[in-house]
Amino acid sequence: MITALYASLLTLWFVFLSMRVIALRGNPMFAFLTLGASPDDMLERAVRAHGNLAEYTPIMLILLYLLETLPAASVTQTTLHILGGAFLLGRLMHGICFGFMTSSMPLRIGGTALTLFPLMGAAILLLTLVV
Repeated sequence: MITALYASLLTLWFVFLSMRVIALRGNPMFAFLTLGASPDDMLERAVRAHGNLAEYTPIMLILLYLLETLPAASVTQTTLHILGGAFLLGRLMHGICFGFMTSSMPLRIGGTALTLFPLMGAAILLLTLVV
C-alpha cells in the first residue's frame, strides 16, 4: 500500500507537469498554467521537468514495491515512507525549479539530491536483502 500511495502522488504531479507543457504549447484550455511566462522561454524547461520525472519515477516505484513485498524483506513502513517521501519531495523541488522558474540552484541541487539518495538507498537496501 505504501508504493501505491507514492505512485498516486507522483502520478498527480506528472499529470500537472503534463498540463503545464500543454499550456506552454499554446492550448487555451490550460492557459491558466502559463502563469504569465513567455512560452518560448519556459517550454523547453517544462518539457525537461516532465521528462525527468518520467525517467526517474518508474525505477523508484519498482524498488519501493520490491522492498515492500519481498517475503524476506524486513523493511519497516517508516523506512519505506522515508525513501518514498524524500523521492517525492525531490521530484517536486526539481519540477518546480525546471517547470516554473528560470533558475533556482537550491531547488535544483536539493531536488537532485533528494532524487538520487533515495534511489541509491533503496537499491543498496534491496541488495542487502537479496544477497
